[in-house]
Formats: sequence, C-alpha cells, structure tokens
Amino acid sequence: MGAKTATRLSAPLLVCLAAVTGPWTSAAADPAAWRLQGKNGGEVTLLGSVHVLRAADYPLPPSVDALFERAQILVMELDLDDVDAVAQQRIILDTALLPQGTDLRDVIDADVYLSLEQSTAGAGIDLALLERFEPWFLAITVLDLGLRKFGFQGEHGIEQYVLREAQRTRKEIVGLETLEFQIGIFDALSPSLQQAMLEQTLAELEGAEAEMTAMADAWREGELEELADELLDEFDEFPGLYATLITERNDAWVETLERKLRDGRRHLVVVGALHLVGRDNVVEGLTARGHEVARIH
Repeated sequence: MGAKTATRLSAPLLVCLAAVTGPWTSAAADPAAWRLQGKNGGEVTLLGSVHVLRAADYPLPPSVDALFERAQILVMELDLDDVDAVAQQRIILDTALLPQGTDLRDVIDADVYLSLEQSTAGAGIDLALLERFEPWFLAITVLDLGLRKFGFQGEHGIEQYVLREAQRTRKEIVGLETLEFQIGIFDALSPSLQQAMLEQTLAELEGAEAEMTAMADAWREGELEELADELLDEFDEFPGLYATLITERNDAWVETLERKLRDGRRHLVVVGALHLVGRDNVVEGLTARGHEVARIH
C-alpha cells in the first residue's frame, strides 16, 4: 500500500471528507484555514484537506499555494515522504488478514455480506479474492474502487499536491502519526465497529458523486462549518467509531501542535476537514487550552 493508500488511511470515511466537482463558477472565498501564533515566533496554520480530487479540479485556489509558501515545515497526518511502498503493502496486508480458519462470512452479518458482494461484483471484482481480510480493509478497498469509478483519486488530493511541492522545494515534512499507528486504529476496532464502518461505506457509495460535489463547493468556498452537522449525523448511529477515528486523534494532535508552536518555526498543518470543524475538533481543542486561533480570510 503506497502513498496513495496511506492517504486513504488518513481519512477512513472519505465520502464524508472528500470533495470534488467540475468547473468552478465562484471564487469569492478560499478553503477554510486557521492560524495561531507562539510567543517566540512559532506559528501553526491549519488547512482542512480534501483527500481525493480529479485532475480536472486543478488548479487549486491560490490560497493553498500561499499558505504552503509561507510555511517552513509541512505537517501531515502521515509523513508520506517517509514511506516504503513495499514495506507498507506487507505491513498492511499482514495486519488486515483474518485469523487462520476464519473468513469474512464469519465476522459480518449476512445482509452486509450480500451488499458487499453486489458492490464488488459491480466493480468487476470477485469477492472470494478478499474473503480473508478484515471488514475495515474491505471498507477502504471498496471505497477506493467506488471513488475511482467517478475519477476521484488520492493522487490528486490536497495531501499529494502539497507533498509534491514540499519535495520540489526540499521543505521539511513531518507526520502527526505513523503508518503502524493508523493501521492499528482500524485493526483494534471491535467487530461491530468494523462492520459499522463497512456498512456506512457501502451505504454512502450510491450517492457519493453528488454528495462529494456539494462538499467540494463548500470546501472551496470555506464553508466547512455548514457541512459539520450533516457529516456528524452520519456518525450518530456509530458513536464509538467517531470517538476512535476522530476525537481521540484530535486530542493527541492538539498536544503535538502545542509543542510545534513553541519551536519558533512556521508550520502548515494539512489534515482532513472534519478534524477542524466537527465535534471535538482541533480548533476548539487548541482554543480550550488558551490559544488564540484566528480564521484566515
């Protein structure tokens, strides 16, 4: 699983976080971003990310380049520059395998299996080839296939764009998490939460194209807050999933960003949009700890 898949791991519910649309008709605003200043000149700028885009969605708004150029260090959910594709594939596949003697039918309900079977058949894939993998891995795989059918790819997402720019300009890149940690999040999910993740993914695929188009407009216009309630509603049925995938990670990131704020350098932090506007988000977490976080206009 190379950088492309690592990007998917950084946002497991991409239908909620990904944003793509065709020709843009308005440029009155910019993608949502926030900034906080440290006492010794340190700076942290937060930019909500779109994890998958199409080639036709370029060029990105000029503000993205401006934020990148200002920063000395690029901070991502996962340092995609420090990734060995072969090693990634091996680690993830080994982790995602079900215990010996167990297959997918043993760990998910029959109706969910049927829905998954129909979805993979529509993509031209024999589900029997994936029977030995855990539900979380199937959710990510099916979602990737579904998005690619519409032309939405991680290769065109914001993370890959700023990664390429950082590599071109030799800018330092750091990650908030490691690949092993991210994989561990999914692997540690209870069987019920893994099935919930798979169910939600399958349910969202049918209307993914229209939903992502609407989200794309909101992202580009800096109106992420208007999406928060809708996105959070999709997690209400699975509160444990939100806590594990969003809240707990946000709490850890807040502490890490505080340390970066004290090092005297300018950081651009690019993370999934829901981490910045959803319930228990990073902006609120930093504010609660006494930092003045200003929206960038």
